[in-house]
Amino acid sequence: MKDTWVKKGLVVSVILLFIGVAVAPSINFNVVKASVDNDLVEVTTKACGIKGYGNTTVKLTRQQYQNLEQYLVDFRARLNQTTTREEMVPIFKEAVVELNKYGLLPKGMNIQQTQKLVTGGYQNDRIGKILKRFHYTNDYLIKSNFLCLITGQGNRVYIEGVIPFIQECIMIWLGLPSLNYWVFFGRMIFGFGQWVPEGESEVHPATGWVYTNGLTGIKEWNGSFTGGCRSTLFAIYIIFYIGAVGFTGMGVTTNLDSLDFFIGSALWTRIRSV
Repeated sequence: MKDTWVKKGLVVSVILLFIGVAVAPSINFNVVKASVDNDLVEVTTKACGIKGYGNTTVKLTRQQYQNLEQYLVDFRARLNQTTTREEMVPIFKEAVVELNKYGLLPKGMNIQQTQKLVTGGYQNDRIGKILKRFHYTNDYLIKSNFLCLITGQGNRVYIEGVIPFIQECIMIWLGLPSLNYWVFFGRMIFGFGQWVPEGESEVHPATGWVYTNGLTGIKEWNGSFTGGCRSTLFAIYIIFYIGAVGFTGMGVTTNLDSLDFFIGSALWTRIRSV
């Protein structure tokens, strides 16, 4: 009888052992998977100022994310060593190659198409020719930039991918004829405001850095700033500060509070430090 119970105990032990061996890897895998998922950074890229291409979302490891952040630090340092728009072009093209290593090109675009997008290759030549005819001596025009490459990194920067190029305030300021027949472009918003009961707006500026090089030379902003043209959405009492119109390029955003990055070209840029 005693031997029988011993044998039964051994059988049960062996069965439990096999069950444990089978289940343990599954438990460990799920724990590791959950740990890895929590350690990933979700990054989304979208094309702006051009139709037909979708957003791309990938998950980077913390190490990949840190490597990308460091690259952008070096990217900005190289920009600060440039003096002409032409010198910026190869740096922009190299940035596209680097982003492609992380799978961060807009959906449906290859390296060459993306390089053309961020360097202004899809802009309308007629618009460029008109802008080049202006004499940028007026104080307002000098503080703006035109037909420029633009890049930067920061919070409260919003990119609208495809909208009609013309804005009423731009027509008035530049004295241009109706441009409704022109192609569609994106625009960039830097910061926003809210109407308060007293009738004044509470400003929430963008923070970070912006670098441009165009017809009025190098213009850059650091710290806190807003776009130079106000657009009010009266229905919900929100003011948007438009800082770039005619933007073609790409925006890169994450599920964190940093790294939001943009690179491309703009027909008009005006930003004010706060």
